[in-house]
Amino acid sequence: ALNFVCNRLRLVDSGIHFNLSASIYLCLAELCSTLRLHCLTELPKFMPDVLQTYESNAVMRHELLLTSVISCLSKLVRTLCDFLTPYLLEIIKRTCNLLTQPALVLASGTNQNELRLRTMWTYIANFVPHRLLFPTLHDFIEQDKFVLNDIEPLMTLLKQSIAVASVEDLNINFQLLKNLFLKLFTLRTIHTKQIHPNKMNDYEDHVFDCFSELVMRLSEESFRPLFFTIYEWAVYNEPPREHSVTFYRLTLVLAKKLKSLFSLFAGHIIQHAATTLDLLNLSKNEKQDQKYFSDNKFADDNAIELINGILGTISNICLFDSVGFINNERFQLLMSPVVDQLEQHVPTTVDYQQWIERHVSPCIVNLTAASKEEPLWRRLHYQLLLKTKSDSSQIRLATLHILQELSRKLSVNYQSLLAEAVPYLAELMEDSNEKVENACHRVIVDMESTLGESLQQYFNA
Repeated sequence: ALNFVCNRLRLVDSGIHFNLSASIYLCLAELCSTLRLHCLTELPKFMPDVLQTYESNAVMRHELLLTSVISCLSKLVRTLCDFLTPYLLEIIKRTCNLLTQPALVLASGTNQNELRLRTMWTYIANFVPHRLLFPTLHDFIEQDKFVLNDIEPLMTLLKQSIAVASVEDLNINFQLLKNLFLKLFTLRTIHTKQIHPNKMNDYEDHVFDCFSELVMRLSEESFRPLFFTIYEWAVYNEPPREHSVTFYRLTLVLAKKLKSLFSLFAGHIIQHAATTLDLLNLSKNEKQDQKYFSDNKFADDNAIELINGILGTISNICLFDSVGFINNERFQLLMSPVVDQLEQHVPTTVDYQQWIERHVSPCIVNLTAASKEEPLWRRLHYQLLLKTKSDSSQIRLATLHILQELSRKLSVNYQSLLAEAVPYLAELMEDSNEKVENACHRVIVDMESTLGESLQQYFNA
C-alpha cells in the first residue's frame, strides 16, 4: 500500500491536481503513522516529493494542499523523528519562511495553517532528539542560511527544545549552543548600517528570551564561565562598539530574570558600566564632535540604547540586591556617572522627560535605596540638588521628578535629607519658569503626604 501511494505521489503533479495530491499526502501520513518503522525503506522515495511540494510556490495558492502537507510532515516528525536528519534542515528552513509570510493567512481569512505550523514546531522540539536538532539549528545559523525575519520562529523552536532537553543533552551540546548564541549576538553589528536600532531590538529580544531559557537550565558553575566569555566578547580586544549595546541589553534581561542571583556574576561589569556612561555623556566629553559610535548614521540611537541598557542593568541589580552587593565602593563608582545622565544630550527623536522617568529616575532611586548607609544617601542627594541650579529648565524639572520619586522610595527615611533640600526647593518655588515653579509646589505637597507632616515650618524657618 505504501509503495502504491509513493508511486501515485510521483505521478501526480501537485501543482495541477490539488485535491488529489492533498488526499495522497493525508493517506501517506496515516500509513506512516500506522506502519512506523516498517516504512523506513520507502522514506528516501517519498520524502523528496513531500519536501518538493512543501517548498513550492504552488502550495501557497491552495489551502487544502498546504494543510495536507503540513499534517503529513507533522505525523512524520512524531513517527519517524529519529530518521529525519537528512531532511530536517529543509523542513526548518521552509517552515520559517512560511511562518514569516503574510500570505499564510489565505483566502479564508483564517490563521489555521499558522497554528498547524506552530504545532509542528512543538512536535519537532519535543520529538526530534536533541543530538540531532541542536547541531541542525547550529549549522542553519552558523552558515547564515537564515534571514532576520526567521529569528522569531527559530528562537521559538530553540527555546521549546531547550525547555524540554535533559541536563545531559544540554551538557553534551553546551559548546555548540554557546557558539550558536555568540553568532546571534553579532546580528546588531552585522546590520548596524542598514537596520534601525529599534527594529534590531525586536530581533534581539527573541534571541535574549531564548538565551534566558538556557540560562535558567544551567548551574552556576556552567553559567559563570559562559557569562565571562560573553563579557570578554563585548569588551576586550577592541570589539565593535555595537557588541556593548547587545551585551548590556542582554544583562538587563538577565538581571530581571535572575533577580538577586545576577549579583553573583555582575561584580566585574560595574567598572566598565560606569566608565562607558561617562564616555557616552556628551556633557562630560571634551571632544563632543567625536561620537562613541562613529561612521554610523544610527550613532545617536545606538548610544541611547547602550545608555538605557546600562541604566536598566544597574537599576535592576540594585532593585533585587538582597546581599549587600552595592557596597560603599560600588556606590561611589556609579553615583556620578548615573546622576550626570541628567545632563545627557539625548537624540531629538527621544522625549527627554519621558526618558528621565523611564530610565534615569528608577536607576538613581534604586541605587540610593540599595545602600543602607545614610552618608552615601547624602552624597547622592547633594549631587541631585546641585542639578536644580542648571540653566536648563528641563533638567530642573527632571531633578524635581527624581527628588519626588526618591522621597517616595525612602519614605520616612527621607526626613533626614529634607533639611538639606529645603533651600533648593525654596528657590525653585520662585523659579522663572512657570512649569518648574508649579512642579516644585506639587513635589512639596507630595512630600508632605509621604512624610505625614506639613513642610511649611521648614520654609518659614
